[in-house]
Amino acid sequence: MIMQSAGILSLAVRFPQTIRSNQYWLQNFPELFVHATPRQRERQTRIPKPVELDPTTNGIDLWLQEAMPYLADPFRGSVDRRVVSDDETSLLLEFHAAEEAIAAAKLSANQIDLAIVTSLFPDTVGTGLAAHLAQKLGLNCPAWNLESTCASALIALHTAQAFLQSGIYQHILIVVSHIGSQAVNEADTLSWSMGDGAGAFIVGKAKPNQGILSTKIMPTTATCGAYVHELVINDQGKPRIQTSTGENVSSLATTAVDQVCQCCLEAVKEAGVRLDRIDYFAFNTPTAWYASVCAQALGIDPERIINLYPIYANIGPVFPIANLYHAAANGKIRENDLVLVYANGASATAAAMVIRWGDTALGSSAPDNFVLTQSKTPIPVEIKIPSKNNGQAIALSEIKSDIQEKLFTANLGDRHAILVTYLLEWLANLQQLTVVDLSSDEYLATMLDSLMAIIFRRQIEMDLQICVPMEQFFGDITIHHLADFLLNQLAIAKVIHTEEISVASTNQIAREVISL
Repeated sequence: MIMQSAGILSLAVRFPQTIRSNQYWLQNFPELFVHATPRQRERQTRIPKPVELDPTTNGIDLWLQEAMPYLADPFRGSVDRRVVSDDETSLLLEFHAAEEAIAAAKLSANQIDLAIVTSLFPDTVGTGLAAHLAQKLGLNCPAWNLESTCASALIALHTAQAFLQSGIYQHILIVVSHIGSQAVNEADTLSWSMGDGAGAFIVGKAKPNQGILSTKIMPTTATCGAYVHELVINDQGKPRIQTSTGENVSSLATTAVDQVCQCCLEAVKEAGVRLDRIDYFAFNTPTAWYASVCAQALGIDPERIINLYPIYANIGPVFPIANLYHAAANGKIRENDLVLVYANGASATAAAMVIRWGDTALGSSAPDNFVLTQSKTPIPVEIKIPSKNNGQAIALSEIKSDIQEKLFTANLGDRHAILVTYLLEWLANLQQLTVVDLSSDEYLATMLDSLMAIIFRRQIEMDLQICVPMEQFFGDITIHHLADFLLNQLAIAKVIHTEEISVASTNQIAREVISL
């Protein structure tokens, strides 16, 4: 039995009319920028620079390598984001996107056999919007909710493919929305990266040799706890879900490279093609540097990747649809091109899909001001730290810290002060400040965002050769508390090392006796 090929018949996107720039936070939350210099506030993007990777570079180092240049920008590469106004809702955005997708496919509401809907962070608290959307569209078919965080669109597409191949349904409507601006506290720096939008596509019978060629889905359970969701009451007295970063947020960085490589390479292999035969790549981009991480991890040309982050910020599950829509609208992908789509959903799934692009119809209401490349002149960034030898600044990558040797050779009573000084110097340089601008009694959580915490932690682990849990950078932890923890870990590590040497010496003596 020949399996029916499933393809995307039409695509449509819908975004709010309001464009929120970084100026919004500078004007309304100036206290968030107490430690930011004027030069930092002006920087919003960076120059992509060629990177020479060490063959031994692991996933977290690659991720940090691409993230590091954004440290000088307090907004971490976020430029603009679309946000809903008082008269816009997730249901309304979904309705307009779905309506356009149906019209673009030259179908009517009565010809839709199934609707699969993902409403991530809707403006109402409940079980999902599938039934409400079906009612508003006038559908007479089953409609259900599906959620796999940011991978939801691809998981829905994979589900639709199975139903289409079984012959149960012929035309399946998939709709996703993300109202991130309403899911975070605006005084939380996480809000800088959150945008709103909706997308829809119709899945149906594809032409021979076109459509979905392969799919690889893997769990992302290692990232459970990266985000925390709680029920709060907003200013209008209505309940809503509020999201913030959790203690396991570093897992998003440590797993990113392995997941994109495993998913994409296995999807390409299953499709029977080579990676260099893929014409265009569409990755979800929850951060400004995520597309660069994927390009470096897979060894592909950045020119073959679309990056919508400067335009929309993080739009979660809408990314696959928006990426494909804008790439097609700008002539980057054409009929019969091979396209690889990848999405990573925290605490859910990661998915990669290889598609032979068809004659996909596009809706007509995309923003007019879209540009595929970053629109502002980027500024290169090089983080530096004062050298103890000559007082001159040296690049971060050139630093060879001797802190471990200093601690082990110092008097026991001096070690805490030495470690506090080391931590303050690194923290000051991460924020491009001076040590006198910081207090060792201030909570680390007030001085570090998630990116800085990940970088700070990684540097400490490399310099001291110990493991540091992420929770040591959050809560009521100060520099002094962190120093105490590190000294304890170093003492334990030294004891273990001493015992290993003792055991090795004993074994050597035993071997010599046996030899005699």
